[in-house]
Amino acid sequence: MTRARMYLRMITRSFIRRISRVLIASLSIIVGATTLSALGIITYTVPEQIARELRSYGANLVVSPAGAQTVRTDDLTAINAALAADGATVVGYAPYRQDNLLYNQQPVSAMATDFALATAMRPYWSVEGALPARSGEVLVGRDLAKKYGFEAGEQIAVRTQTDDGTDSAAVNLTVSGVLRTGGSEDAMLVLSLDDLESILPADGRLDMIEYSLLADEGELGDIATMIDDTDDSVHAQVVKRITKSESSVLLTLRALIWIVSLVVGALTLISVSTTMNAVVSERATELALKKALGASNKELVGEFFGEGVILGLFGGLVGALCGMAVGGAVTQEVFNLNLQASWWVVPLTMAISAVVSGLGSFVTVRRITNIDPAVVLGGE
Repeated sequence: MTRARMYLRMITRSFIRRISRVLIASLSIIVGATTLSALGIITYTVPEQIARELRSYGANLVVSPAGAQTVRTDDLTAINAALAADGATVVGYAPYRQDNLLYNQQPVSAMATDFALATAMRPYWSVEGALPARSGEVLVGRDLAKKYGFEAGEQIAVRTQTDDGTDSAAVNLTVSGVLRTGGSEDAMLVLSLDDLESILPADGRLDMIEYSLLADEGELGDIATMIDDTDDSVHAQVVKRITKSESSVLLTLRALIWIVSLVVGALTLISVSTTMNAVVSERATELALKKALGASNKELVGEFFGEGVILGLFGGLVGALCGMAVGGAVTQEVFNLNLQASWWVVPLTMAISAVVSGLGSFVTVRRITNIDPAVVLGGE
């Protein structure tokens, strides 16, 4: 019989003779590994997905005209191409233009945008009615609707003021819905870019472009600089309040998970070392006999270390599988996100569990080396 086979046979027999202790140690490792793997999965997947969710609630980069320059739709195309070439992850973007129209000889603030892009960037927009689906349909802000009594389905006639100070011909628009945002849009008439361009031609002028990018504050600063260098007519600015809030939330979440992971690892180490100490006490006579027959302290320590590593690998494998299930349930129920677990969770959890279990076994080294065969076998 080879030395390796003999070593494995000794460990296997030791496990079988002390199955209760083995189960207790294995259960401790499995619980610890389950918690660690679940937290690891959450740490790896949840912050990134939360960052994507947060990105859908507002822009973190705003592009506006530089000085007296004018931003046009061609600039929007150039900026998007530059972002794609730079490898930036664009979650969403939306162009905006603002002007004044006349209703009943009264000035009305109008904002034009692409409704599909704007509602993706601003999902908090609440519309009583429907979004404009065709040319000539508009949204009216809640405050504006209250002021003039606008309702969904109603037709309104707007005009513009020409260069010579006279009013243009009336343009009929249909109110498709009433917009409620809690912001300045509540007092505006919101229509498509094409409709405003046909009413008040401006050669594709834009006043602002909002971008939602998946990047931290430093990366956003680099992207803003790149955009400024790409197009002299625009100025990109990072929305620091939103960016810092996102960074704070994600940093706090990661820190909390790491603290819990360290505590769980320490408790697992204590549990394993306590179990191994109990095993040494039970096996004192066996260890003394092995020493009397010529076994060295190094060989006995290696045997206990091997038992700890094997328990760690087994517990880590089971714990990793359980952790993936627990992590999936937590991300779905608590964060309402779909789990994106990777294959590396299993080997990494097994390796960490083996190290923790092995360290717990090493705690018993001093007790093993202090066993005196003459004293133990003599019944003292």
